[in-house]
Amino acid sequence: MSLSEAERQRLRELEEAFTLFNATSAQLADAYERLQRQVVELTQELAQARSERLLQLAEKERVADRLARLLTLLPAAVLVIDQMGRVTEANATAMQWLDGQLVGRPWQTVLTGLAKSGEVKGDWLFANGRILSVSETALDKALGKIVLLMDVTEQRNLASKLSQHQRLRSMGEMAASLAHQIRTPLAAALLYASQLNLPNLSELKRQEMSEKILARLRHLENLVTDMLQYAKGGRSGSSCVHVSELLAQVAQVVEQPIVASHSKLMLVPLAEDCAVRGDLAALTTALQSLIVNAIDVVKDSADITLSARIEGQWVCLIVSDKGPGIAPDLQEKVFEPFYTSRAQGTGLGLAVTRAVAQAHHGKVTLVSKLGEGSEFCLWLPKQEESL
Repeated sequence: MSLSEAERQRLRELEEAFTLFNATSAQLADAYERLQRQVVELTQELAQARSERLLQLAEKERVADRLARLLTLLPAAVLVIDQMGRVTEANATAMQWLDGQLVGRPWQTVLTGLAKSGEVKGDWLFANGRILSVSETALDKALGKIVLLMDVTEQRNLASKLSQHQRLRSMGEMAASLAHQIRTPLAAALLYASQLNLPNLSELKRQEMSEKILARLRHLENLVTDMLQYAKGGRSGSSCVHVSELLAQVAQVVEQPIVASHSKLMLVPLAEDCAVRGDLAALTTALQSLIVNAIDVVKDSADITLSARIEGQWVCLIVSDKGPGIAPDLQEKVFEPFYTSRAQGTGLGLAVTRAVAQAHHGKVTLVSKLGEGSEFCLWLPKQEESL
């Protein structure tokens, strides 16, 4: 049976289609096989990557655990501050030293509310006597910074003791100069005293001689007081000293030099009395030195104000005047021992005031402008409860 031309054509098309189908099937099988191999390879790669990732996460967890343990055992306070200046993390030591909940609070508000900057850069003085050294390390801008607080109280106390030894050595080196300063008023007092027995001395002259003798003796007393206070380093006590009592005693002690110099002392007490912990005599001497210094600088008819104010956990005792002021390059130098611009001065008055402040865990600050006057502030920790 012969096929027609159309049937043969149809048969050829079917054969071609079958051949194409077979070729396509072979290509699909080959592609499927390659795909399977790629899936196996990717699965192996993913398994390896997952294993490495798990190892990395485990290592990070171990590092984080070690860091957490380190921060717990570290004898320092560590805080993390965000870009807004708020505390985001704090270790246990920070919570203990800074008294309470810190997370979420502005760091500068926390610090300035509890402490005052110390004499050493980076040091902050706390009302409980603790001295912390504060350092900061910047992180990425999006993270803020890390703050580290180290307790340097013991180091600063040791430095204070060393300073006391240095003061004693300085006293020895200055003994000859001080002996001369003592000899001069002593010789004058002896001279005036020898004239009191003159037979023809009038009562008025006798009174004048007596006043001169008393003036020289008071000068000697001030010399001895300054030397003793400086040698002792200010002396600190544990008594509860009421600020109103302290200011009243200072006003009484300086009454004689105030009257003698035709000066005026304005006493501005606190609206509500408070107390500080320390030694009443030493604090009186410190404020007396500031007032006498103001009288000596102004020389005559000085207007001096003795006042106090409370800032957080601190009491600031202020002696201000309207004198000539102190040049900026001399504002630190005036606190150095034996520095004086007065012929009758010992150069110990302001050094004694600073020593007393440091012994009471406080400090002395000076704000002065030429031609406008000076303001000395004696900062002392506030005593919350009477002892």
